[in-house]
Amino acid sequence: MCPPEHGIADDKGFEQSRLAVHSRAFPLMVYDPRCGARIDERLSLKGNPAMNQDWYRYPDNDEAVDFIAFAKTEGRFANQFDKQGAASQALQDAQIERLRNWNTLQELAGMR
Repeated sequence: MCPPEHGIADDKGFEQSRLAVHSRAFPLMVYDPRCGARIDERLSLKGNPAMNQDWYRYPDNDEAVDFIAFAKTEGRFANQFDKQGAASQALQDAQIERLRNWNTLQELAGMR
């Protein structure tokens, strides 16, 4: 991660990394071929919040932490939002792609 280039303060790198995982932008996964014969035995998504859900939700307000929420926090995506804060079609498409990727990982890990 390159925090300054993405508009993230040096002291906020850990928090931003956590948000990247929570938003499914960069999910955590472990593949260990020693754990079994099938991929669902070898692939683990442990460490991701709300592993059985599409999106993690903040407990205090039930707001989804999706890819667009993540993109709003990074300067590199600033030109993908209009003046009212609406996401561009490219970001909406990226969010759909992130969710499909997450759902595929869930399926491979035997969770779907």
